Amino acid sequence: MIEPAVSPVPTDDGTVSRRDLILLGGTLGFSLFFYYFLTDRVAGLFADDAWYALLAKSIATGQGYQVINSPTPGILPLYPPLYPLLLSIPFRFFQEFPENVTALKSISLIAMIGLGVSSFFYFRKYRELKVNLTLIIVTLTLLCQPLMFLATSSLMSECVFAFEMMTLYLVAERLVRGGGAGRQGFDWINVLLLAALVASIYLTRSIGLVLVVAVLIDLVWKRLFRELALVILISGLVVGAWTLHTSSRVPTPEQRLEQGGNIIMNYREAFWQRVAGVDSGKPVTWRELPERVWQNTKTVIDTGALNICAPVLLRGLQTLKSSEPELAAILKILISAVLILLIVCGYLCTVRSGVTAAELGVLLMFGVIVLWPFESRRFLAPMAPFIYFYLFQGVRYVSRLTDRIRKIQTDGRAPTMVVAFVILMISLTGQGWTMFNRQGASLMSFSWEAAFEDNVRLMSWVSANIPKSEVVISNNPALLTLFTGHKSVNLELTQQRWEMFRRGGYRYVVLHRFDGNNVTLPGNNRVLYRIRNEANFEVIDLGPPAARPAFAP
Repeated sequence: MIEPAVSPVPTDDGTVSRRDLILLGGTLGFSLFFYYFLTDRVAGLFADDAWYALLAKSIATGQGYQVINSPTPGILPLYPPLYPLLLSIPFRFFQEFPENVTALKSISLIAMIGLGVSSFFYFRKYRELKVNLTLIIVTLTLLCQPLMFLATSSLMSECVFAFEMMTLYLVAERLVRGGGAGRQGFDWINVLLLAALVASIYLTRSIGLVLVVAVLIDLVWKRLFRELALVILISGLVVGAWTLHTSSRVPTPEQRLEQGGNIIMNYREAFWQRVAGVDSGKPVTWRELPERVWQNTKTVIDTGALNICAPVLLRGLQTLKSSEPELAAILKILISAVLILLIVCGYLCTVRSGVTAAELGVLLMFGVIVLWPFESRRFLAPMAPFIYFYLFQGVRYVSRLTDRIRKIQTDGRAPTMVVAFVILMISLTGQGWTMFNRQGASLMSFSWEAAFEDNVRLMSWVSANIPKSEVVISNNPALLTLFTGHKSVNLELTQQRWEMFRRGGYRYVVLHRFDGNNVTLPGNNRVLYRIRNEANFEVIDLGPPAARPAFAP
């Protein structure tokens, strides 16, 4: 049975001194050292980040918010517009891809700095942590390998989303702590800031709706009804305008058939797919949802916390698996179980001491993670600051419980700092390993950077040998258009799309996904160019439309 709530280790009075700000600046500078050495010129390999960059180019070049790679103009994408709008700012000054990749990544870098600052003020002032533990959480967040990888080796939106999430909670807490029956006047500044954040977080990633719901519930619970009404009114006008705009420009069946892929799918469709964004033709039924929830929960328990808190250990266990599979499996289960139990324990202790919007948001986000048909790491990464916070709270609770059994009165701060320091050393070890083993660091069977360099070679061949008038079929169409300027459509093989390829005279297929290109095309097609890497990049000629065989699934 859990003992009465364990409150966080208190500060003097929650104020931030000049010394604290100097230490924060040093922490940010220390973290930027790693970002400087780890930022590469890779972008677009996730495919989602290639779409973000292409949409940013569309905005920056005055073409509006549309899928400019498609032969038919005016197709509105699935993605919310705020992150591509931010990317369009550096795109206006540096328009050549991939030479502008570093400039585009500056948006994520700025967001990570903002995340560090907002995390510091949130945990220092509103969670009442001592400055040393607060700075460790900030450092761990900035050096969190999933977040850092997304910032330095992709153009994904998670870093901006993480910054918006933490700032949302910070402003919400400022509003709630300043409110109540005894408040003087109306807190216009924080209400307006909160409304702007509610709108921006939804327009960055639609999953942010659950965080918005958490904040609104917290305002209701704290009886701040005037503030709630104004936040809903202001943010509702912005979100409503975007919703009306998208509802009036839903892609037609012809446009959906032409472009294909997840860029024109709505979230309702994606939810019922077996893998979000991949149309297998066999939608999931209600009866299969419990199995999905169970599998996603197992993934979070198996590697989720370990990937956030100690990814270098996860990498080591994967290496050990090749020689000692049983030992590696046992160690992974034990380490993951300890981490999960401590995080859950810390979360429950925090809830018992008082529920905030963050606790509601974490719970709702976990619900989305286990329900959504996609790999969980991208959803867990923005929650890193709270994962570390709950982990250390769990350590403190266990320490105090142990001391209570031994009849020793302590506040559990010393063991918490020891564990925090150990986690920090593990994180620094992982970053050091990555810095000195760049070509050995891989997500799949070959290096991330090698995959991009092979894309550069492949795209150079396409630009030089395929006329610009040709529409190219690709399994990463946005990246192909960014590199070459060709119009492109998604390789999504169905009978209807195969016939559409024939009618449109689409002749050339480019296979360049970093995670593999095991695609079987109908007929005996000619390979025009091949890069023999682990993913097998190819340019294929389907031949004259009249000579192509019928599609056979």
